[in-house]
This record gives sequence, C-alpha cells and structure tokens, in this order.
Amino acid sequence: MNRRVLASIVAVSGIVAGGVLLAPGAAAYPVGPWGVQGPCAGKAAQECPMSPSEDGLTWGWHGDAWNYDKTGAFVCMSSAFWCPPLMGVVRALPPTPVGSWIHPG
Repeated sequence: MNRRVLASIVAVSGIVAGGVLLAPGAAAYPVGPWGVQGPCAGKAAQECPMSPSEDGLTWGWHGDAWNYDKTGAFVCMSSAFWCPPLMGVVRALPPTPVGSWIHPG
C-alpha cells in the first residue's frame, strides 16, 4: 500500500513538474477587458517595467502614468492637469478613439 501511495505521489509530481517546465511563459500583454497593450506592446509581462491598472488603460512607472483609450491609442500623461478628468470620461464611454482625436497621425 505504501508503494502505491509513493508511486502516485511521484507520478503526480512528475506531471505537475512537466506541466510547469513545458508551459508557456508568464501571461503576455495585452491586459484588461479591451486588450490594451500600452507601452508594452509585443513584450511579455516580465520584460516590461510598467504596471498596468486593472482595466489596462493606465500604465504606471516611477510615479507617472501613461493613459490609453479603449482602442489602445495614447491619450495623456497623468501629470497633465487635464488628464484625470479626461480619463474619467474615457472610462465612462464605450470604446471611442479619444486618443486618436487628441493625437492624430
């Protein structure tokens, strides 16, 4: 009986270890419900120093933040006095290209 238990533990441990070793890397960006990639486009989470907000629209680093609309276009830096109220509007609207309107081209 002890050998069966030991064999089961070894088998399960091997399966788990194999799954961990063969699994893809940590979750890659985009984040949030709109899939905004922010300044970390094309990078894995461990490759980007930015920290995204839960909704993925704000990406912070060293006390400042880059803000994006729900289409992924850059809107503003949080250090601009007009950015927090504008981001409130962006979050309230359905996906709208606010960033493209502010920064065309």
